[in-house]
Order: sequence, then C-alpha cells, then structure tokens
Amino acid sequence: MRAASITVDLDTSRFYRDIHGLEQSTPAGAVDSIYTVGVRRLLDLFETHAIPSTLFVIGEDVDAPEHAELLTEAHQAGHELANHTYHHRYDLRAQSHVAIVQDITRGEEAIERITGATPQGFRTPGYNIDVQIFEEIERRGYLYDSSVFSCPPYYLAKGAIMGLMKLRGKPSRSMMTPASSNIAPTNAYRPSRSNIWRKDRRSQRMWEIPMCVLPGVRFPLIGTSLHLLGAKGFATALPLLEFSYPQLIQLEFHAIDFMDENDPGMKDLAEVQPDLRVPWEQKRDLYSAIFAMLAKKHTFMALRDAVHKLQTK
Repeated sequence: MRAASITVDLDTSRFYRDIHGLEQSTPAGAVDSIYTVGVRRLLDLFETHAIPSTLFVIGEDVDAPEHAELLTEAHQAGHELANHTYHHRYDLRAQSHVAIVQDITRGEEAIERITGATPQGFRTPGYNIDVQIFEEIERRGYLYDSSVFSCPPYYLAKGAIMGLMKLRGKPSRSMMTPASSNIAPTNAYRPSRSNIWRKDRRSQRMWEIPMCVLPGVRFPLIGTSLHLLGAKGFATALPLLEFSYPQLIQLEFHAIDFMDENDPGMKDLAEVQPDLRVPWEQKRDLYSAIFAMLAKKHTFMALRDAVHKLQTK
C-alpha cells in the first residue's frame, strides 16, 4: 500500500482578513470559530474515515484554552501537530534572523505544551520558504519541511490578486513566494546542498514534501481547488496522481475548508472567499468521496510517519 497524508493548516479568520485587506474582528489569542466549528468538523470527519492527519498549528492560537482543548484531543486521537510558526507572519523570510528563530522557537514551545515533544514537521506561512528558513529548521533537527508549492497557476493568480488589491488601495498583507519555487520538484525530495528547490538523490538533507499538483499543468490539488474538480474530476485524475506520486500523495487543506458562509464570523469573508459559499454538507460529501477513493490503494498516515517510511526505501 502507498501512503496518503491529509494535512491541514489551522489558520484562523484574522489571517484571511489580512490576506483580503479587511478590518480585524477577532484579536490574536481569542476564541475563533475556525477552531470551534472548522477544527471540530475536521476531527469528526477524520475519525469517520480513520485518518490520522497532520495539523499545522499556529503557536499563538494555543493560548486560547478552547483551542488548546481541541488540539489536545487531536493529539490524543493520533493526529500529528506540526509547527506553523508562532505569529504566522506571511513575510517571515523578510524578518531578521533573530525574529525568524524566535517565531519558530515559540511555535515549537506551544506544541510541546500539548504533546510533551518537539514537533518533527514545519510549514512556513503562505508557502514562503527560503534558504534561511529551511536551514534553520534543518539545524533544529526537524524531520521534514512541507512548504514548497511548485504551482505557476497559483503563483500567477496570487500575484494578480495582490496587484489588483493594491490598485484599489486595500493592499494584502500576504507576500509572494520566491519565483524559484515554481521549478521545484513536485514529489517528496531531499534538496541539493546548493539549492533547496533542486532534488539531489545523494543528499542527506531534511525532506521537503511539496503541495500536491496535477502533473503537467501543475493545477493545484488543495482544499479550495478540489471543488473545481469535483468527485468525478478527482476520480479521473487519480490514476495520473498514482503514477506521478508512487510513494506519497499529500492533500493539503485549511481549517476554513470545513466551513461555509452560514458559520459564525464567515458571512463577510464569503464575499471575498468564494469557497465559503459552498455548503458544508456538499464539502463533506466531496471530501468523503475523495478519501474513500484514496483508501482503496493507500494507507493514511500522518506526514511524519509517511516520511519515516520514505527513509526506509
């Protein structure tokens, strides 16, 4: 059986407001419905399908007891909690080295309070990995990074949206990824010593686990784009995915993918976040169908366990 990993970034609503240039309604550290509704739903859905997922946790969100309670439940149920930094700065790679180290360290410490162990996986906010961040994670002994999104369509769309917002006087607080990432491998790989976006079969560096894309056109296969494919589209693409990802398929979601516009605090976000207009029940049925397809030939694993399996090959 091949491995399949379902990963979820637990970004709370304030980060979507930052992306879209909206006013904040929820301060950092406050209880957020993306946890109380979205995370609750994803944990229940994963339990139904016996999926041990990997949840990328923003450290400052752990300060809310309600969030910490859900994350503790997730850990006890066998889900992996991985580091998504403490502050979730989209411009992390533009920060000083000291600030980068502090953000990573505090993210680790927040997860350690729940699990009692240092996280083994890392994902930088907004897929904005660079050499400095990668080498710091590697120096700290992480098993893997999962930040590379080698997807020119996503890169171009993001740039166009950010440019349009700037013209309208509502600049996004997001940040473009390095253009070099668009030519990175799409499969799990160990980077070259000289270039983190290049594979080296002889390398013993930390593993990089990129986001999943449709081979050839590199169409993104993440939570928001799965709705464009639908169950039939995913079924058609699955044989190609199995051929192109012979050892590990990773599907990345965000916790907001498990919500819709009728959930608390989502109504105004739905005006700029079209996927929120898809009813939760429809999303649930689609995700369930996709998980059932994957389960026929794949074993679901937390990402750390899938990477350990890669190391034995």
